Amino acid sequence: MATRQLDTRHEPVMCEICRRSLLRGEHATLFRDGRDLHSVCELCTGRAVGEGWVRDGTTLGGTSQTRTVRARSLVGRLRARLEENHDGPPGAGERPPGLDESPERTVRAVPTDARGQLARAVALFNASEHPKILAGVIRSLGAPYVRVGGVHDGIVIEILVAWELCWYRFDADLEGDIVHKRGQGYELTDLPADLGDANAAADPDGRLALAV
Repeated sequence: MATRQLDTRHEPVMCEICRRSLLRGEHATLFRDGRDLHSVCELCTGRAVGEGWVRDGTTLGGTSQTRTVRARSLVGRLRARLEENHDGPPGAGERPPGLDESPERTVRAVPTDARGQLARAVALFNASEHPKILAGVIRSLGAPYVRVGGVHDGIVIEILVAWELCWYRFDADLEGDIVHKRGQGYELTDLPADLGDANAAADPDGRLALAV
């Protein structure tokens, strides 16, 4: 009696971040570093973005071109708002005076005025490790839309940084002197439709500054 054999052969795909071979049924995401394409597993997509690699928009299991087109349109409007806010006399786009750039000079007392709270959140962010993440993406995608605001419980300030292909949300705890990454994504359609005007900018090193 003839026996039937199962064909278990398949071409293995290796994640170019963690060097792990993907399991059968597990899809890799393609990232572009200049002209080179890299296969990355789902667990390492955040690290790939941090390296400055750009999500190609195509996975080995399908495409997401429609959402990407909508995202580009949204970011175009956000970036235009930021440019309008920065139009003005020379020096308008420079780091505003009074922003404490030294983490050693920060204090635990929470500012009572709104502007002081936003400036404190920016200073905490700049003293954290998070600017390194932004710097890698800025090298590939350029200047982002940045919105600092949204107070939770009177002591937590939300920071939103968005590009055409990805976004990050951070929470700055003014009382605890710490900044947490609250979330990230690759589709701007995941964010609320009305985000408000950009009120901050990021330099090439990923450090933030409030608009004047």
